[in-house]
Amino acid sequence: MSDSGRKQMSIEELAMLDEKDLKAEDLARLKKLQLQQSEMSDRLIANFENNLKAFEKYLPDIARTFKDYRPKRTLEFFCSENGIPNLLFTDSNDIFYKTDDPFAYCAKQVETALENNIFRIVKYEKEHDWCGQIHFRYLNEAVGVYSESERENLTPLSTMSMPNCVMLGIGLGYPLAELYARVEIVNLIAVEPDTDLFFASLHAFDWAHLLEYVHENNFGMYLMVGQTPEQLFDDMHQFYLNHGRFLSSFFWEFVHYQSETISKMKLELKKDYTRTFNAMGFFDDHMFGISHALYAVKNHKHFVSIPESAQKDSELFRLPVFIVGSGPSLDADIPFLRKNQDKALIIACGTALDSLYHAGIKPDFYACTERTPQIAQTLLNIPDRHFFDDIILLAADVVHPDTQDIFTNTAIFLKPDEPFYWMAVSRIPEAGFLNVAQLINPLVGNMGLSSALHMGFSNLYLFGLDNGRKVGQKQLHSQYTRLYQEHEVKDDRGAYKISDLTEGNFGGMCESGYFYKMSIRHMEILLNAFKDKAVCHNCSDGSRIEGTVPVHSETLDFESLSTLDKAEIHRFFIENYTREIQADSAALERVIGRNDFCSLINKFKEIWDTEAVSRIDFIKKMEGTSEILSYLQRTSDGRYKAYCLEGTVESLFITLLRSLYLNKDVSECLEMARKIVRIYLNFLEDAAKLYEYLPDYILGPHQKILSGRVGFDHEGSSAPAVPGIPSLRSRQGSYAREFVKRYE
Repeated sequence: MSDSGRKQMSIEELAMLDEKDLKAEDLARLKKLQLQQSEMSDRLIANFENNLKAFEKYLPDIARTFKDYRPKRTLEFFCSENGIPNLLFTDSNDIFYKTDDPFAYCAKQVETALENNIFRIVKYEKEHDWCGQIHFRYLNEAVGVYSESERENLTPLSTMSMPNCVMLGIGLGYPLAELYARVEIVNLIAVEPDTDLFFASLHAFDWAHLLEYVHENNFGMYLMVGQTPEQLFDDMHQFYLNHGRFLSSFFWEFVHYQSETISKMKLELKKDYTRTFNAMGFFDDHMFGISHALYAVKNHKHFVSIPESAQKDSELFRLPVFIVGSGPSLDADIPFLRKNQDKALIIACGTALDSLYHAGIKPDFYACTERTPQIAQTLLNIPDRHFFDDIILLAADVVHPDTQDIFTNTAIFLKPDEPFYWMAVSRIPEAGFLNVAQLINPLVGNMGLSSALHMGFSNLYLFGLDNGRKVGQKQLHSQYTRLYQEHEVKDDRGAYKISDLTEGNFGGMCESGYFYKMSIRHMEILLNAFKDKAVCHNCSDGSRIEGTVPVHSETLDFESLSTLDKAEIHRFFIENYTREIQADSAALERVIGRNDFCSLINKFKEIWDTEAVSRIDFIKKMEGTSEILSYLQRTSDGRYKAYCLEGTVESLFITLLRSLYLNKDVSECLEMARKIVRIYLNFLEDAAKLYEYLPDYILGPHQKILSGRVGFDHEGSSAPAVPGIPSLRSRQGSYAREFVKRYE
């Protein structure tokens, strides 16, 4: 082949030739490449220095981490004739961008994603308000603003804006330039698990220019570098707590490169991301909770105290504890429980009390989390009033006064995700000696497990905590649970709906649902936290719970265990591990802090005194409110105010954010957003007024406070009438009159 017909050779091919075989143009190309490599090296060093200065200014933690960083692998930069830096891992001889033009590759990747990847967004539906709560009134009004407008499946190019971008894998940073050039990114969460790669990006990419651009436009950027998949959710969750949970309800995901770690991170996001904006609580719920807790204080109910270190070693806490739910597998374990009920302490979780009553098994504790009056009504369906005399109520501080008054003895836990806990510990010195229970929701079985662990019990057994039912089974509850039969109570709808499969405790599969799976997840988190302090045996033939030891009750040997003196144990427990909170009326007024709460409401209203005229204006005002809430949550004296308001505020912000990106018509979206802001301001006005009714805002009697209306009238929004609260009438005629303990 003639020289003129020779195909142009690659740089790699030319480098392998003898110098005498190189033509003039080949030598020129090689010299040009050598010059580019030299210039690239100088540029890499300059980039690193400039980037470190920028990070020191805007994200100093990143600068400190990488100022003297030493890569774990050998990294070598190279470039092709275009001069764009690429990366070679010499240990594995692996090139990061397998292309001659990394810029073009990343630009095409970003373009494809922007055109095809739609937003992930939460959609609230109108909810039934069963007792008269302003949270549901105003949230339903907000949902009604956009409910008749059909949402389009939008991509970032449809709106040219996105409130929240989650980027998995930063690589050398090149996609970032293209992303910001194409669309407005109000908040970016960029995750790079490989610290070597991020270190390389500090040399290859102009971070300094990007950070300056983000700062000038008042955008948010959160870099997560070096996290493991297991750390991902907690760190991302913290970002949302700091800047607004509402942001987690709407995001666009961009995966830059594939790796085993990135794949695990995607799974973690899918598994846990809803936890940030779900189960936030809401204003009315917290008002009820505060009032119920203050009722317990005023009426000298006993709270669980923190045991002294010497007490923690007591033989009491090494006794076997049976934590019993009313799942369908309980029936198979009834013979074991009957036979051994005097050899262990028994915690009946919710309706399991009904099950055990009819099975002839006497529990020692009744675990309860609900603040609703119907709980007391279910208990009063048990006709033997003396059945409760020696059962200790094991409850959270939000439990309804009617429930509190049924029991002679109470062991009430402070609930650290409720306002009362922070009101008490910041203003009643004695509250600092009281115990807390965490992750006690969403099901009462969570309360049973959490309370046992937090009290210090170390030898636990689960029965009937199925969190669903085995595939092929029809019943969701034990046949001994008369409540569901007698009153036709349904709990297989909404979040309880059976809609998924889980792995079975003894093999096979179970049918489960949203609340059941959340219950499992919370139990697993707790058990992991107490893994060095307790052993938990799971005798339930239901869903598998990681951290428990599966065991069939028929294989357990309790023959050698002694019969317990339950009366003495109960007395010892109440006298040594519970106490009253001593507080007079003046102390309770200080606890409530009315003026501080109203001042916060006014501050939130002032944020909206200036009109928002763009999507980013609305988002930044919501972020400003959320950041105040976040700050208050980091102060012991301000946290109660944040907890009172955060759930409803963030829920309304979720509807507001959805309205901003409902379709391509910006004007229409902004108009809907303004209507929702008006609804939000009406909520704030009502919240300030209702707070004045503490400590008497008890669920049920609260309806009389406003003469049967939900909140107050506003322009264009009249207060609706309260609904009738459902009740469970006693059908005692179908129950055994007197409890009889059975051992067979």
